[in-house]
Amino acid sequence: MIQANNCRHYFYNNYHNAYKILSGFFTYCFCTEKYRKFFLYFSFFLLLICNIGCSSSHFFNMMGIKDEIDTELPTITSFRALPDVTSIGFEWKVPEGNVDFLSGYVIYRKDKKGQFQKIAFIKNILSTHYYDGKLQPQTEYEYAIAVVGENSHVSQKSDTLRVKTSFIDPVDFIYTSKNYAKRIKIFWSPSPNPIVKNYIVQRKDTKTNKFINIGSTNNRMSVEYFDDDLENGMEYTYRVIAQSYDGAKSLPSKIAIGQTRSAPNMIGGITTTNNKPHAIWIEWNPSDSKDVIGYSVWVADSESGNYTKLAFVRSPSYIDKIQENGVERFYKITAQDSYKLESSLQETPVKGQTLPPPQTPHIIESKIENNTAVIVWTPIEDERVKYYVVYRKSNNYNHVNRFDRIMNTNFIDANMEKDITYSYYVVSVDKFGIESLPSQTVTLSLNTNASPDITELPENKDNPSSSFLNMSNHFFAQYANCNNVFYKNSHFFCYNQ
Repeated sequence: MIQANNCRHYFYNNYHNAYKILSGFFTYCFCTEKYRKFFLYFSFFLLLICNIGCSSSHFFNMMGIKDEIDTELPTITSFRALPDVTSIGFEWKVPEGNVDFLSGYVIYRKDKKGQFQKIAFIKNILSTHYYDGKLQPQTEYEYAIAVVGENSHVSQKSDTLRVKTSFIDPVDFIYTSKNYAKRIKIFWSPSPNPIVKNYIVQRKDTKTNKFINIGSTNNRMSVEYFDDDLENGMEYTYRVIAQSYDGAKSLPSKIAIGQTRSAPNMIGGITTTNNKPHAIWIEWNPSDSKDVIGYSVWVADSESGNYTKLAFVRSPSYIDKIQENGVERFYKITAQDSYKLESSLQETPVKGQTLPPPQTPHIIESKIENNTAVIVWTPIEDERVKYYVVYRKSNNYNHVNRFDRIMNTNFIDANMEKDITYSYYVVSVDKFGIESLPSQTVTLSLNTNASPDITELPENKDNPSSSFLNMSNHFFAQYANCNNVFYKNSHFFCYNQ
């Protein structure tokens, strides 16, 4: 049997003696009032623990007190329990008859080894209720109760009472989103249990295949959570656990699989042009993905170069305007949706090219004949070439003369000055006005007074008199029967030899 007063006296006597020994020792060692006060407070602290602990089973065990059973004491036969999630409430009836000689009750609980341990001493024989807290949910415990007599003996234990703590019902109807970029929304029905304080959201770790806590809400009615910074086009597995005010957790909800939004599919069917003047036209198949709002055009100067965004367009086509002729560029196309998700770039780009220059003429003859320069070149057998242009430059000034729209493959320059060197080269021109690369350059100079036998033709007032620039097709028709056309003293001449 256990009596609180005896317990207090036991601890007081032992710790009081210990205090006197320790106090004397440290007073001798330190001889200061400061340290004496410290050990005085320490001793009172030990006595306080003893006073509190005398009503707990731990201090019963520390004292080594064993139960002494008195068979004359009444045994409790109506020991009942009401389990909760983390606690169990107990109820019993006061023994019948005279109870003045009874001191109270002892509550026992079996430990993990299957041995009964005292967990409480109730010092009021008229008390009929007790609860055991801080238990684990969904765990079975075994209890017994005995009456304590005034002579420190205990009665026979009651029948063993097996009790299993309950649980908080799992959360119902958990849902997850499947169409958000880089995030998943998890939401569920609120728990009807008023002891629920909040919810814990868990996500399965793909490496360990275990659920880990990723967040929590702060209220029973707060029933949604956003999991952010996720990879797009991926599936994630979630579950929700309700938590009570005292930290008890419900069974996990059913799992729910959420999915982040996938980027649009890769664009295919990309085509480019190589026959457009000063531009490359790019076209591709429209995206078959939902919510696509436009396309990004990526370009590089080489196949393996660094691709930069050239433009964003709404329709599946784009014109890349380039002033240079024969320029090659490489293109990739991506689709972008309303969530700003972009499809992957193609592994292999598509090459486009602006229209290259036409074929270059080759001068096969250059001479002075009858005080005129005669330039002859090979004809270009290409329908793309519409006419030729001759460029002339003299060594006494930097101005370059341009003789335009020459339909034949020769040119006669009768407007030369003596002792001046002239340089000539020829280019071919297509219908877009794109000139070929220059032919080789030839040089001629006039060093004789001889004049050719020429016939002056009527002046053509429809064209400038100083050059062949901007001559019309009507003008060339007037001289269709001439073998050679040349220019001298602001007039055009037909020279047949």
